Amino acid sequence: MQSLNILKALSDESRINIFRLLLERDAYIEVISERLKLAPSTVSFHLKKLVEAGLVSSKKDQYYTIYSAVSDFAEMTLKELVLEAGVKLKEQDKVEEQYKDKVLKSFFKYGKLIKIPSQKMKREWVLTRVSESLATNKSYTQLELKDLLAEIYPDPGLLITEMTSGGLIKLQDGKYRK
Repeated sequence: MQSLNILKALSDESRINIFRLLLERDAYIEVISERLKLAPSTVSFHLKKLVEAGLVSSKKDQYYTIYSAVSDFAEMTLKELVLEAGVKLKEQDKVEEQYKDKVLKSFFKYGKLIKIPSQKMKREWVLTRVSESLATNKSYTQLELKDLLAEIYPDPGLLITEMTSGGLIKLQDGKYRK
């Protein structure tokens, strides 16, 4: 991935200084070495990394190799660079969704909740799944809600408490709403 290579290449202060110098003007190793007070071998090492990342180009001029900054990358914003370098969100979402499904399958058997997870994230997923059994625009008395949730879990009172504290249901005028 190009952006990731760029970010890695710029993760060193010497390489940033070399790139900054090359943005001002083209130069060869000895000039860069003198201006930045670095050994020519060090400059050569860093230039190799910058060239590999595509930040710097080189061309032969008689006995010397002249290095230039590639202006396309110099004009990229950090936001553009990071967004391009980031993990593909759709792939990440897919992996997270698969993990979520795996977790939910481990806590539900035949539509019944086996236990309420202690880990916060997993508990939120499980309680959200339970709340999906409630109608969106309907109010439930405590007895109606307990009867409905008793089909899912043996302790419906605990589910009501957990779902209320998690903000999945609200008690208004003596009735629960999703």
